[in-house]
Amino acid sequence: MITDWMLSNNIISFRLFSVDGVSGLPNGWQLPEEFKLDGAVFYTGDIMYVFTDDIHKILINSKEALVSDMSKLQEWLDYNKGATLVGYHSEKFDIPLLARDYNIEFKHIDLADILFDSSKNHYNTYGRRYDIHSLSEWNNNSQSILPDMSFMMKPIQRLSEWKRGRSRNVLRTIALETQLIAQLYSKILIHEEIKILDERTDRLVTISCDNVRDVLDTNIKIINEKAIEEE
Repeated sequence: MITDWMLSNNIISFRLFSVDGVSGLPNGWQLPEEFKLDGAVFYTGDIMYVFTDDIHKILINSKEALVSDMSKLQEWLDYNKGATLVGYHSEKFDIPLLARDYNIEFKHIDLADILFDSSKNHYNTYGRRYDIHSLSEWNNNSQSILPDMSFMMKPIQRLSEWKRGRSRNVLRTIALETQLIAQLYSKILIHEEIKILDERTDRLVTISCDNVRDVLDTNIKIINEKAIEEE
């Protein structure tokens, strides 16, 4: 089971949300450090941790998540330091935003970068960026989170939902995406391959992701620069 695998390997998938921007845009952001962090979700395989000041209760797959105020996030990060954080487009958005305000010491893997390099090798041209929802559908990962898939929103929709006071819907989407990230990373790590929609044939093809081992070998700890300066 993926739960046992994540727990035994100390793997945590995660997603952040800022109403000032949308992390899911393929080109990322120039200065995510300037954004306000409105929500953070971490999935350990057995528990969904949600940090936000906007809601106090949320159900994910008919199971109540553990919701805490943003003021509790540093304590949680300290308790889980040393784990491997797995994100999607997280190198340019989630990590800089998190490191701005919090002392963090984690290993980090950006699943989108692995797929970018794999697609570059497949096409022999340049790497592609893929939507996490599409990837999950192509690889039959979305079945495990039904019926909550119907609540999942695209990045642009999240901004309008949050501003309309529907932050719970946004956080539910982000939480479900942490599950998809964990499932996709597990598949890639075990099989060293993944399915994508080949833009030349409009058919699903399986591409090699053997570069996932290179990412693991070169993975380093992330330490907040602010904390280093204070020392």
